[in-house]
Amino acid sequence: MTLPTDSPTTATSTPDPDDAVTAAVRSLLLTRHPAARLDATGKVATAGFLCSPGAPGSAQARVSHRTQFPGSALTGLSFADAAAEEHVLVSAYADLLREHGWSVRELRTDRPRLLISSPPCPECSTPTLPLAVDGEDIWRCPPCGRRTYGTDDLHDEDLSSYAETDQDDYEAAHAGCIQPHYTADGYVDCDGRPL
Repeated sequence: MTLPTDSPTTATSTPDPDDAVTAAVRSLLLTRHPAARLDATGKVATAGFLCSPGAPGSAQARVSHRTQFPGSALTGLSFADAAAEEHVLVSAYADLLREHGWSVRELRTDRPRLLISSPPCPECSTPTLPLAVDGEDIWRCPPCGRRTYGTDDLHDEDLSSYAETDQDDYEAAHAGCIQPHYTADGYVDCDGRPL
């Protein structure tokens, strides 16, 4: 997975969908929402949110809520209780992500899900990339370099109090942490160990 950076890119580059997943996971974890934990067989061991990449090249992420299989003595939840919990928490995730500047589309099929994307650049309408800036959601447009915070434009002088996180600082700050990161093989911690 790549970390959001402030390196120059061309207008033809497509955002890495893992950047959207990483930023969405960060937004949910910062508000103390737990991530779902899966066991070795892929079954839900601990209820929580689940983020996965959207369509290739879309810079979107999918967000849902997963609970342990209802109806067992271990969970104590009926199927109706589990469905109600999913609907309530997915709505809460939608509200939270909207507050952080994400574009949110609620998908209501058999299970509630969200399709989220970064806000478009107000100047050129290109999808923006999330930046890791002191835990704040700041978006950067690759072609024009414009930065936004939520829906408010930021100018360079507004960013003077923020220190952008580069790869070395990130690795030092996350050494040994257990924050979940989504990979093709599921969630892993910062050291690559499966969760």
